[in-house]
Amino acid sequence: GDHRALHSFPTRRSSDLDQDPKLAQDLEELKKNILLQELYREEIIEKSQPTDSEVKKFYQRLGKEAKASHILVKTEPEAKEVAAALKAGSDFAQLAGEKSVDRASALRGGELGWFGWGRMVDEFQQAAFSLKPGQVSKPVKSAFGYHIIRLDSLRDVPLQPFEEMKDRIRQQIAYTKPREQANRYVNKLREGANIKLKEDVLKSLAARQTPGQLALPEASPEELKKTLITYDGGSWTVQKFYDTVNRMMRGAADLSQIERVREQMEGLIVSDLLLARARSKGLDQNPKVKAQFSRTKDNMLAEAVYREEISAKVVLSPEGVKKYYQENRKEFFQPAKALVHIIALPDQASAQEAYGLLAKGADFAQLARERSTDPSRASGGVLRWVEAGDAEFPELAKTAFALPLNQVCRPFGYRGGFALIKVTERTPAKQRSFEESQREIEFKQRQTQEEALLASLLATLKEKYPVKIHQELLAKAEAAPIEEK
Repeated sequence: GDHRALHSFPTRRSSDLDQDPKLAQDLEELKKNILLQELYREEIIEKSQPTDSEVKKFYQRLGKEAKASHILVKTEPEAKEVAAALKAGSDFAQLAGEKSVDRASALRGGELGWFGWGRMVDEFQQAAFSLKPGQVSKPVKSAFGYHIIRLDSLRDVPLQPFEEMKDRIRQQIAYTKPREQANRYVNKLREGANIKLKEDVLKSLAARQTPGQLALPEASPEELKKTLITYDGGSWTVQKFYDTVNRMMRGAADLSQIERVREQMEGLIVSDLLLARARSKGLDQNPKVKAQFSRTKDNMLAEAVYREEISAKVVLSPEGVKKYYQENRKEFFQPAKALVHIIALPDQASAQEAYGLLAKGADFAQLARERSTDPSRASGGVLRWVEAGDAEFPELAKTAFALPLNQVCRPFGYRGGFALIKVTERTPAKQRSFEESQREIEFKQRQTQEEALLASLLATLKEKYPVKIHQELLAKAEAAPIEEK
């Protein structure tokens, strides 16, 4: 039974949402998500189609590769500190080893090796390719943190003709451009929002946080009302900060790390800024958004009805579950199983040749990839677990249970051709215990009861709200061609 059918019946009114705080909150969250999706579509996706000149420029940039090193740190003050130390003559490789959070490159003194255009995030590659060999960049912000980049060397690389590469380039830009566009959009929004953290309020909370623990300290009702963050168009109280940390960060934040908290908060406030932007563009009045919201609301109401009228009324008795097991023990019997690997071949000659190669020590998986006609060649010939007396593979099953483990059988007739198999694992037949089967029985019984309750509810509703089907209109609708849009 599909409970989406409940959408047709006004069993629960929209006003009921007001009496159900959880439903109202979920609905508000979904409404925000719909608005943000529409904003993303209008501001990012629609503006991210690759242009011909972008494709050409990308192609030209592929003609050079850079060899660079970097030091990656989490905050801007740390990045400025590193930049100052380099300016004062500190060794780049030594600083990378000590400070960089990209440990893989830090162990090599920050070296990243050679890379072409399109291999690194946009902010990084833009900065790296604009340097001269030996030159060090100012701190560069990306999603990973702050990079100090040193360009070590540049080299020319040969390119295939533009005509052969342009489609691949277009696809790559279409894949990466939305993310880059979104990053720029968010950064611009954040920079223009004048976000300020009230450090004195944060410090007084941090002073009561247990050192080494990330759980938020208790705050008095007066403290919870205090403003912690301000930005153009709004502010956050300590209460809102606590609620957000609990919801989005599992209640964990090191309040003594002021710069880290500032960065985290800026990230979390972006959602508010984007919503304000969506509303200022009038997207909440957009007919498409309204229709999507209406559908979402109907779904949520249907889910709520289903939970209350059906799921909540299911009664499972431990005795009934046990009785089902005792009366249907055969259902929970597991036959013996063998994990079969196969090489399927079109004729006896090629099967004999493959068998000879395996006898001389050829690798089964490699041979399966190269020669097998079965789809399992993609996984090196792993077919599947085959049961004793398997209806799909009767001949193969018989052979699989007679073979010693890891030994390849001689070629035998298989699906119009020939096959070689080996078995790498076998499990004996087994009667599953009640404990092993209990959850499966409970699920089955719950499903049966839910279907019966749903059928009964729908019958009651149809009686209360008769549905008349206009056969003529239905016939016309079925006959009408569907227009592609």
